[in-house]
This record gives sequence, C-alpha cells and structure tokens, in this order.
Amino acid sequence: MGMGMGMGMGMGMGMGMGMGMGMGMGMGMGMGMGFGATPAELSFRPLTLQFDLGPNCAPSFPQQTLPSGDWQGRIGPWDPDVLCLLFLTEFMENCGPGWKQVNLAGHSPDLLGWQQGSANPTAFINAELHHLQQLMQIDRERYMGEIVFQHDNAPGYWVSMLAVNNRAHYYTLVLMNLAVRIGQVVAVYYKKKYKRPRPSFICPGLLPAFGPPAHASFPSGHSLQSWLMSYLLAEVLPHWTDQLEWLASRVAFNRERAGVHYPSDSAAGKVIARACVDLIKDRTRCPETGHLFDAVVAEWAASVTPNTVAQLTNEPFPNFPPP
Repeated sequence: MGMGMGMGMGMGMGMGMGMGMGMGMGMGMGMGMGFGATPAELSFRPLTLQFDLGPNCAPSFPQQTLPSGDWQGRIGPWDPDVLCLLFLTEFMENCGPGWKQVNLAGHSPDLLGWQQGSANPTAFINAELHHLQQLMQIDRERYMGEIVFQHDNAPGYWVSMLAVNNRAHYYTLVLMNLAVRIGQVVAVYYKKKYKRPRPSFICPGLLPAFGPPAHASFPSGHSLQSWLMSYLLAEVLPHWTDQLEWLASRVAFNRERAGVHYPSDSAAGKVIARACVDLIKDRTRCPETGHLFDAVVAEWAASVTPNTVAQLTNEPFPNFPPP
C-alpha cells in the first residue's frame, strides 16, 4: 500500500532507504492502495460478480469482442515509472564502474571522519550526535508531519513545486522517476559498502518517531535521491536551480531532524548524486537519456509558449467560444 501523492499510484518502495515510487499517469492525490503501474483513474473499483444462471437467461455481462481495428496495437501511454526502467538499464550498463567509484575522501565537510582509522572518530561521531540531539529538541515536533510524509512520498513535493501534470509534463515524470530508481540502486550499493550503524543504534535516546530503517545509514538514500532529482531537473530547467536545490536540501535535512541520519550521511548523498549526474549527462555514455532530456526541454517550452503546441495542452479549442 502507498500514499498516492501527486501524479500516480504512490507505490511505497522506499523502505526507509528511498523516497517512494510511482509518480505515474494518474491524477489522484488521495491515500489508497497502490496498484503497480496502473493509472489512478483506472484504479480498483468493486464489481459484484452476480450471474443469472436460470435457463434461457440473457448473459449477465457483455460477451462480444471488439473488431480488431478497435484494439490492434493499443498499448500505452506507458506509466512513467515503468518507462524510466529502460533508461535505468542504460545507466547501469554505460555508467559503470564510475558510479561505484565516487571518491568520498578529502571533502569539506569531512564525510568519512566517523570511520575507524580516521583522526578522531569518537569526537566526530559525538559532534554529529550532538547536532541530532539539538534538532530533536528544537525542530522535530514542528516538522513531524513533513518528515512522515516525505518518508515514502517525497517526490510529490517536486511535483507540487513545479506544478507538473501528466498531460503537459509526461517526460518530466519519466525523468523524475528515473532519478528515484537510480538513487535506490546507487544508495544501496554504498550503504552495503560502508555499513554505518544508524544514529539511534549508538544513542538510543534520539528515539526516532519511526524506525529507524534497519539497513546501513551512510549515505542517506533520501539525500541522494533528492539531489539526483534536483540536479537532473536543473539540467533541463536551469532557471529553477535555486528552488530545486532548496527542496533537495530540505528533504535531506528532514532526515536529520527525524534522527535517522547523520549530517555526513546527507552530505555524502549530495556528493554521490553530483557524480552520477555528471555521468548521466555525458551523451557518449547515455545517448537515450540525452534524448529524454531533449523531450523534457521541448515539453516545458510547449507548456509555457503561447500560440504553439501548448494550445493542445494548455488551451484546448483556443478559438472557442468565439470572441
């Protein structure tokens, strides 16, 4: 089950590691059961299967088939969360091993000072825990509604800020879902590599309101996915860069407010996301994703430019009613 935020089903795929999936083809906003890759307008509807079984009864339901011309080749439009998987394969095949080799050493602020063998890991960890304790006392209660919703439904905040809709911004939704999918794969790789315990495993008094998720803490999956989404969108919507980066930072920081991630987890997610986007935007590596970027640019130009294709999406029947 998922909370269907924004443009689709809202399959709760996050498991505390990520932000949730399914900004799809639907129009709903409500909470409900997530039926994978099913448009919201085609979601579950109860139908009582009651049949008339007496002799010579007419069929209880229509049994006729349609002429082949009415259904031959009828496929799509694909749900963006399904279509994005084609681009995910391009990333996995063409961007490796680079995405597995992001250098996290030597950054400022330090990302790896918590590791044994660093200069003073105890002092580093205690400083991060003190930061989380302060957030627990000052911020957590005020931000709890936002924290809980973003646990599995954070992409809805990008949908809302950009006012994305599935008529005018179909390829934008494909790109956003791609960011979430890539972020999941990359985050779990680095979590398995670094094996960092959660903050409340070290300091139980942090008492997260939920969880914490049992898998490793470093890097923050929410941070990585948030920055991936904002960086990818900024490639095609450069005038939105400030707003997109503000939102990524806010979602990542809310995981610290929740007590489930350290500051260095959030910072590492940002660094890894930047490295992945630099690989993705290289068209010699990912030419099909480059075409997806072009499609996003084109649909945004059409949605804001008068007297063009935008009339088909923003202003249907532009000359009706007549002046």
